[in-house]
Amino acid sequence: MHGRKGGGELMEAVVRVKTTREVENIVRACAEFKKPVVPRGAGTGLEGGCVAYFGGIVLDVSLLKTMSMDEMQRTATVGAGVLKNELNTFLEPYGFIFGPDPSSNPSVGGMASTGGSGLSTLKYGTSKENIVSMKVVTPKGECIETRRNVRKSSTGYELNALFLGAEGTLGVITELTVKLFPIPKTRVGAVVQFETVRDAAETVVLARNANLETLLRCEMLNSEGVQVSNVVFKTKMIETPTLFLEFVDSKLPDEGGYERAKADYDRFIELATSKNCRKSTIQFAKNADELDSIWEARRGCYLGAMRYRGIQLGTHKKEKVYVGDVCVPISKLADSIANAERLFKRARFPCVMCCHIADGNYHCLIPFNDDNEKELHKLEEELVNAALDVGGVASGEHGVGVGKMKHIVREHGEAHIDIQRSIKKALDPLNIMNPGKVISWTSPSSSSSSLRSRSKL
Repeated sequence: MHGRKGGGELMEAVVRVKTTREVENIVRACAEFKKPVVPRGAGTGLEGGCVAYFGGIVLDVSLLKTMSMDEMQRTATVGAGVLKNELNTFLEPYGFIFGPDPSSNPSVGGMASTGGSGLSTLKYGTSKENIVSMKVVTPKGECIETRRNVRKSSTGYELNALFLGAEGTLGVITELTVKLFPIPKTRVGAVVQFETVRDAAETVVLARNANLETLLRCEMLNSEGVQVSNVVFKTKMIETPTLFLEFVDSKLPDEGGYERAKADYDRFIELATSKNCRKSTIQFAKNADELDSIWEARRGCYLGAMRYRGIQLGTHKKEKVYVGDVCVPISKLADSIANAERLFKRARFPCVMCCHIADGNYHCLIPFNDDNEKELHKLEEELVNAALDVGGVASGEHGVGVGKMKHIVREHGEAHIDIQRSIKKALDPLNIMNPGKVISWTSPSSSSSSLRSRSKL
């Protein structure tokens, strides 16, 4: 394993820890010898946040696997290395789930570090909104609890918010207490096709305003995204902008759950019909088994983009894939997505869109190679700037890492970044915690942008 700084630096060690006390000891030693500490969980991040570009110690927290739950509080307390799916398997006998649902099955600590939230944000909220408290080892090697496990707290600064999304630059998260939800007992859903991405996006805006309480997931693939699924996963969907829907209820189907979920589905279809959906091709899924087959196409979008052109050429070679992560206000969603497609066509790049569309968060997956990386840099800049121009953000859930450092300077402004830098320097004056990530140690203008692809990390 190598970090990269210019030509690249060899990290000095990978340390796999099993307890918070071990983390404290490692961080203290690194502080004493001024060695960088790079926390690493499941390694599913897309912006280079867990790569040791400046050498030092990679602190692997994947063995922090403790799990317990408090049924009265409806919370679970878990080690930072617990994977999302591992937590939900543990919770299933108790009838609960952890709501956020990233497709990559990251560690819960990684979700807190980057803000990864996934497909269920519409109903359950973002990962940050679902984390009640954390244990964090500071750059001094001291363990703190960010807050108590209570509904209300008004006793000083909100340290939970400070460490959420910090990507390991302010400390190492070792344990988290998270909110839980009852496992849905009724699930129905559908696949709905449209003529344009604008029609699909405008339908979603209408649905958001209609307050459909049982709507859990509302995702979109554009025409190219559906085409990728058909080629790679042998699905047989119509290659046109498509919404994937899921409605859930805590009651059993025969106890009113199906009736409530179906009523919201019917209302959604009314709204979609007003925006020219292809009503004759709607696929309704009336149970969990039918739904799971629907979601396979959406969850496999990233892998599909890597394999797509190789399959077409008969080589089965995986390509590098740039992953965009902008998020825009819902009121600007339809215009923003339609404009993104125009930018792709002008740049002559294939545009595979998979969108957490009801959140305003959409991912543009762009296969590329060394020959057209320069053109991709230009397109990335245009996509992010277009989102910022309408009040959006450069990253909705993937974090900053190294790949989006330049973009957040424009998003926030230099005065804002100066405040963030002051916090970093106050808590980590030696700059040992994941250096070179999120914000530059010096001036905002020196921040650099670097395209990241998972194939590089």
